[in-house]
Amino acid sequence: MNALVHVANVLFLVSYLVRDILWLRGLTIVAIATLIPYYLANDLWPPIIWNGVFVAINVYQMVRLLIERRPCHLDERQQQLYQRVFRTLQPREFLALAQLGTWRSVAPGEQLVAEGEVLDQLHVIEAGTLEVLVGERSVAELNAGSFVGEMSFLTGEPTSARVVANAGEPRAVEVLSWPREGLRAFLDGHPDTRAALQLILGTDMAAKLRAG
Repeated sequence: MNALVHVANVLFLVSYLVRDILWLRGLTIVAIATLIPYYLANDLWPPIIWNGVFVAINVYQMVRLLIERRPCHLDERQQQLYQRVFRTLQPREFLALAQLGTWRSVAPGEQLVAEGEVLDQLHVIEAGTLEVLVGERSVAELNAGSFVGEMSFLTGEPTSARVVANAGEPRAVEVLSWPREGLRAFLDGHPDTRAALQLILGTDMAAKLRAG
């Protein structure tokens, strides 16, 4: 029976080494199940009851994870944006995030963001090129996969430039836009998605600083 204790503790050790939370919970359940015969042989009912509770919690969380990781269908625009920007999210997490936003076509020469505006939306470019202007001077171009106005969106400060669709574009620029309050409420309920999005935004801002 003592061998079961050693086996269970090895399984606990392995579970702490894996990165995938699903594997961690699965190994924990197996480790607990390995201990049950030892507890029964020694008539240790309190550990049996408490470990039963731990198993139930882990099974519930595993079911939630499996539901979240089910394959999901992304349309063509969603798939392109996911592959370009959001691959650190699970596809189903990205789908929920994308469905919260609104697709918008910005015609060549049309303004998306005004200078000095406090943005109530966050934008990301799916296709096309936007031009960043200070006054009438072009200071940067934003291509597919770039976020627009993220600093103003995050800080609540007015924008320092205006953003327009490149007049030389043969077709409209496609962007996905999220409302500030709706996005914040969604992220408050999905902390893992919030952490991933913060990393994505940080990477985007760092790339812009290097390019500038």
